[in-house]
Amino acid sequence: MRENKLYHYLRKFPVKVLLLFALFVISIYVFGFIVGEVLLEREDKVDSVVSHFITNNMVSDNLTIIMKVITFFGSTNFLLVANTSLFLWYFLFKKNRPRAWDIAVIGISSLLVTHSLKELFKRVRPSGSLIAPLYNYSFPSGHASSGFIFYGLLAYLVWKSNIPFRYKYIVSGSLIFFSLLVGFSRIYLRMHYTSDVVAGFCVGFAWLTFSLWLLNKFHA
Repeated sequence: MRENKLYHYLRKFPVKVLLLFALFVISIYVFGFIVGEVLLEREDKVDSVVSHFITNNMVSDNLTIIMKVITFFGSTNFLLVANTSLFLWYFLFKKNRPRAWDIAVIGISSLLVTHSLKELFKRVRPSGSLIAPLYNYSFPSGHASSGFIFYGLLAYLVWKSNIPFRYKYIVSGSLIFFSLLVGFSRIYLRMHYTSDVVAGFCVGFAWLTFSLWLLNKFHA
């Protein structure tokens, strides 16, 4: 009887809502798994294997230049300017002040969440970085989390726009793919371990999904 009630209850929700909820739960689970296995149990085999593969098979002068450019688009300096510009676009030009404040809340909160997690776990960065080293903590990757939140938010705004449907897929998919490239650039440049970046994506997806759900509930 309970299973039938649960089935009828779930049928009330659109498939995309259920899918997003499932991905949200998976993101939280994967983040917790990484914390348990990598940070607490010190199981770093995947990090070592990926780092060794990239170093021995991918690193080149030309690709390093490209990765340096890509990684800039996930930096705090860029995201502060980008989020501010997006806020002003909706606040001043689109005259959509609720959406503008949503952007501000999501942008600021994403930086605070990532910083707080870094201070909580205090994981030291990898050695031998290919760019100027940073001396803050490594886990989770801020480029991966905040970058995914920003480009994911852009994809959400594109999806809510009036552009032709087929272009929504192309633009949104391209934005998400670019956010993944930003995360990969951090591994390539030896600024983060693979587990840092995967955890950053999990944090980014979970926080963006939760924030959009909460803000939409607030505006309802």
